[in-house]
Amino acid sequence: MKSCIIKITLFLCIATFIPAFASADTKIKFGVPPWPGVTVKTNVVVQLLSAMGYESEMLEVGPPIIYKSMSQNDMDVFLAGWTPQQNPMLDPLVEKGEAVKVRTNLSDALIGMCVSKQAWDGGVKSVGDLNKHAAKFDKTIYDIEPGSGMHTAMSKMIANNVGQLGEWEHVGTTTPVMLAEAGNRIKADKWVVFGCWKPHWMAVRMDIKFLNPIPGTEDLISASDVYTVTRAGFVKQYPQIQKLLENFVISSQTQSEWINEHGYKNKEAADVASEWIANNLDTVKTWLEGVKTADGKDAFKAVKAKYSK
Repeated sequence: MKSCIIKITLFLCIATFIPAFASADTKIKFGVPPWPGVTVKTNVVVQLLSAMGYESEMLEVGPPIIYKSMSQNDMDVFLAGWTPQQNPMLDPLVEKGEAVKVRTNLSDALIGMCVSKQAWDGGVKSVGDLNKHAAKFDKTIYDIEPGSGMHTAMSKMIANNVGQLGEWEHVGTTTPVMLAEAGNRIKADKWVVFGCWKPHWMAVRMDIKFLNPIPGTEDLISASDVYTVTRAGFVKQYPQIQKLLENFVISSQTQSEWINEHGYKNKEAADVASEWIANNLDTVKTWLEGVKTADGKDAFKAVKAKYSK
């Protein structure tokens, strides 16, 4: 009798557990750091999946938690695997077979130093040109807050007198304050140099140019590749979604425009995504080449039916 009770209890526990697990597993879990461009980018993919018949869930957490969850099969997809910055977190998972770098979805991300177009047209093309026109810049470099990676790299560069900038003033503030100061100087026809990156709305709203590097700027001026990352086993479970992710690629200009709409103009990320899809079906078609919906139909036809005006 005792054995029978144990078996019945075990059966009931399993019967109770399986539906809950299966239900949770039907949603594709996306890790989404609170970054405007990544938020819109994830919304774009999630909306495409919805049109294809898949349910998704977006979880707003940082990269360390995303990678930890992915190693435990609790996170499916991450569209912001910035490298080389995230290599210390990402590479160990890839080496252990716990995560897969699907492809580079954005290959022209850049961190560096920018000048106003007026300064660029005046001959300032590289960091080495700045000190030749020191007076026009008031010997000042504007930057984001102390303690950030960019500020630390800029401080090191100045301390090492790279480009003869050792006597320049280095002003560190918040990103909005830095960009406001840079914008004010540009409006006043004053030359300005400041820390910058793309994708970002600054690349859309401000007439600026990225300076070319010189020896000694390697820690500051760096190109980045942004990877789509999935947990191990995802491709076997969702082969059609994997095909989409293998095709999914955008430019920093596109992501900068998304950031401008969502991060600067404060439009809802979902609205920015849906409007972009409707206006860029030709691009979406390339992502969905050979991809089927959850019930085996043509994925692009399903998306087009939903978003055609």
